[in-house]
Amino acid sequence: MVFKYGAQATYYQLISDKYKQSKKVSLKVINKLANTQIGPLQKEIEDSCSTLITSEDSDWPTGVNDLESPPIALLIKGKRETLRDLSQSISIVGSRRPTSYGNQIATFLARQAADSGLVVVSGGAVGIDTAAHIGSIAKRGSTVCVQAGGFNNLYPAENNKLFAEISRCGLLVSEVMPTTQSKPFRFLIRNRLIAALSKATVVVEAEYVSGSIRTARDAAEIFRPVFAIPGEVTSPLSQGCHRLIAERVADIATSFDEILEVITPLQLR
Repeated sequence: MVFKYGAQATYYQLISDKYKQSKKVSLKVINKLANTQIGPLQKEIEDSCSTLITSEDSDWPTGVNDLESPPIALLIKGKRETLRDLSQSISIVGSRRPTSYGNQIATFLARQAADSGLVVVSGGAVGIDTAAHIGSIAKRGSTVCVQAGGFNNLYPAENNKLFAEISRCGLLVSEVMPTTQSKPFRFLIRNRLIAALSKATVVVEAEYVSGSIRTARDAAEIFRPVFAIPGEVTSPLSQGCHRLIAERVADIATSFDEILEVITPLQLR
């Protein structure tokens, strides 16, 4: 119903007496909806200077529809036109405690992506995510930061200046209300959006078990190309990338051209 009529129209239809009598939805759900006030929710969105979009909007990022459980709406903050550029995009993710080499590679890949007209998508975390966003901005490219929490609780707080810059030249994205806290479980949920918003995912340094590995698997599950940067065999931060390569979830990437060669045909679809 939301996809057909929109969120607000669906809300009023569900709480109507006619719909209650139809018994298509449990009274428990209907009563809970009836006790929900739309006004405060709208004000919360407006106060955060963000915009709510649904699949009914012409610039809805259709890539998220490939997910098994896609969001019915997204909140965005920044340059809305960035959404239309996601047909040419790449996500760069990795460790929050990278080596100097990892930071260097993430920055290099992001700069190359920006020079090639690709939007760089990441999660705004310290480490590889930050290097990816900064690399894109340095080349005046577009970058998208997908937040786990709401816009009033951007995480991490130490990156608030970076987030302000991203909203100026790119876009902040969230699927939760502005006052929602960034709980640990929300990061795993967020990771699937990073994968779905981009045409391909590159993992730069990751431990054997990490959020970046989950992002890579999320991307593979919706048939997005996945790349991993190989590293030192003895480094714990290379174990995740080597695992993805060994399990054939990811291809080895030793240059940006190798990645671009795969992405370019996808941009034409």
